[in-house]
Amino acid sequence: MADLGISHTHVNQYGSVSKKSLTTRHRLQTVLHGAIFTAAFLFVVAMVCGVVG
Repeated sequence: MADLGISHTHVNQYGSVSKKSLTTRHRLQTVLHGAIFTAAFLFVVAMVCGVVG
């Protein structure tokens, strides 16, 4: 029983680390997608207004 408790603690520690890195990766992807969407939107607006092309 004690061995199961120790291994369970280690699994939780590794799980929390991977969750933390996944959250950071998710946040970075969200920022990147937002930046790409904003750049594309501004490009389309500039095309419509005649600034580009």
